[in-house]
Order: sequence, then C-alpha cells, then structure tokens
Amino acid sequence: MGNRAFKSHHGGYLHEHHHTLKANHHGHHDHHTHFHVESHGDKVALRSHSGHYLHIDHHHNVTLSHYSHDHSLFHLEHHHGKIALRHHDRFLSAQHDGHVHMVHHRGEHELFQEIVV
Repeated sequence: MGNRAFKSHHGGYLHEHHHTLKANHHGHHDHHTHFHVESHGDKVALRSHSGHYLHIDHHHNVTLSHYSHDHSLFHLEHHHGKIALRHHDRFLSAQHDGHVHMVHHRGEHELFQEIVV
C-alpha cells in the first residue's frame, strides 16, 4: 500500500522513538514519522522507518517488533475522512502527551489523518 504518516487528533504524528511508539512528533516530512503499510488480506501491518512493526502484546501494550505476525495486524477502518487502527476489539489511541495505547471504544483520540508520503 505504500508509505504513510499518521497525524493524531492533537496534531502529533505517530513515530518510533527509542524503540517505542509515540504520537508527539510535529511534521510528516521527517522519515521517523513514515510507516510502510503492508497489506495482509483484509488487515494491514505498519513497518517503521527502521524496520520495526507496530505490535500489540498479550497485555494489550503497544510495542515494536522485528517481525510481522498476528499481533502486528490491524483492521484499517475509514471514518469521515480519517482512519482508525483496530486490533481485535481495541483501537490504537494517541493522547495529547504523545502516549499511545489501546482502548475499547473509538473516539476522536483513536482517529488519524492518513497522509501519503
């Protein structure tokens, strides 16, 4: 599907920071905010600029992994011009302080603007 940047409701972009995922970077021109979106049937995997995959562990924590597997696959849902990333029954959520975690309900913190880079 190609390279994308994801801008949160608060204006911060998803990015890899010291092997963790944050949402407080301001600018989609920086390669740290670029994710390669890989299609896996009806799901997608997001690979960071350094080759790590967005991953949800058994405790529903957002981590990064060297490999793509079931815990790295998301449903990409479109909502009024924005997208939500759903893993099983939880949504990726970005808070105003840049913290990223998973939540059960989709609201404005779980919607991202998808930008082709």
